[in-house]
Amino acid sequence: MEQIFRRESVRARILGNPLGPFLQQYIAYLKARGHKPSSVHQYVFALEHFGNWLGAGAISHESVDEFVSRHIPRCRCKKPAPCTSHCIRAALNRLLEMRGLSRPDAVEPAVVARLLREYETHLVVVAGLAESTAYYRLRHARDLLQHFTVQHASQLRRWEATELADYVARTGRRWKPGSGQQLASSVRSFLRFLLFKGLVRRDLAAAIPSFANWRLSSLPAVVERTKLEKLLAAVDPATPIGMRDRGALLCMIDLGLRASDVAAITADGVDQLGNVLRLSHAKERRMTELPMTKRLALALQRYLREGRPPSASGVLFVIHRAPIGQPLKPIGIRGIVVRYAAQAGMAELIRGTHIIRHSVASSMINAGASIKDIADLLGHRSIDTTAIYAKVDMRSLTDVAMPWPGGRR
Repeated sequence: MEQIFRRESVRARILGNPLGPFLQQYIAYLKARGHKPSSVHQYVFALEHFGNWLGAGAISHESVDEFVSRHIPRCRCKKPAPCTSHCIRAALNRLLEMRGLSRPDAVEPAVVARLLREYETHLVVVAGLAESTAYYRLRHARDLLQHFTVQHASQLRRWEATELADYVARTGRRWKPGSGQQLASSVRSFLRFLLFKGLVRRDLAAAIPSFANWRLSSLPAVVERTKLEKLLAAVDPATPIGMRDRGALLCMIDLGLRASDVAAITADGVDQLGNVLRLSHAKERRMTELPMTKRLALALQRYLREGRPPSASGVLFVIHRAPIGQPLKPIGIRGIVVRYAAQAGMAELIRGTHIIRHSVASSMINAGASIKDIADLLGHRSIDTTAIYAKVDMRSLTDVAMPWPGGRR
């Protein structure tokens, strides 16, 4: 504590707080998570405030909620130093974590919890699906079980094809066609799993309706190459976080990688001698090698040498704020894109990561690359998946376009 709070009077005041016995352990916990001294100061002062209010009361989620939602808005206390509600909530969440008081999830019937655990294992281990795909299929399965208020496995045997089809049709009608189709395919997957486990009497998946969503009916959303360079220019490469973010953006802009691909890159997957990037595809259970552009190779080398914090994780891109060194998830990669798009004044134009992938493919095909070349770069196993990009080859389409009947030639 002496290293954080140098004034003896401040240390004595903190240790005299009702939460004083926990504070030395709390400070060590924050330092182990990688919090900066300034953050530790704020968090400890927030706990001191909480301790003064709590007195001899018990530390619990209920007391934390009451303190943040009821006391803080009305509090006029200026000592210790004031802290925002967000900061106070974060500080108290760390206290609950340290004390092992994880917030209870919504009560879920035991049979549902067990079934979802088995289904998740089936999706990841047996089917070998990507993490993002397994996530949304699991979510739709949970929604289905909650809709029919499943409490016992015997209820599943009473499911009828008509009620399942009605559920999918009514729910999917509120969404875009692509989301509705995702719901339908997820429900079919879950019903086949239940049939495999012997929990339903017959194959109900065939009754689930499809949603009209013609894959080649519209052009993919793209942005010009100059816009992608403007997005990249918004990054400050002089800071460690800027080094990380520039490397992640270049993986998408130069190689057309998905957010999940970028999040899965490992530090040893960056071959600095061979100038290639090795990617492991969990879904296809294969390894691919992509040649890096010069600027991408330099960006990743610099991040590894100067920017990446020490981490026990083998993942390349990690969190730079507490908890330092934890792997950056795909949603974190998306957050990088959205944040710099806002800084570059393109928040309405670039709302996620997939538009970058579409734009890379579009610029390649308009530069004369073949569909096979694009499929190889994007990691498509089937040329049919890449076929949609033929629709943005404006030069070739102009050559084969027929004149409009009755119009001038």
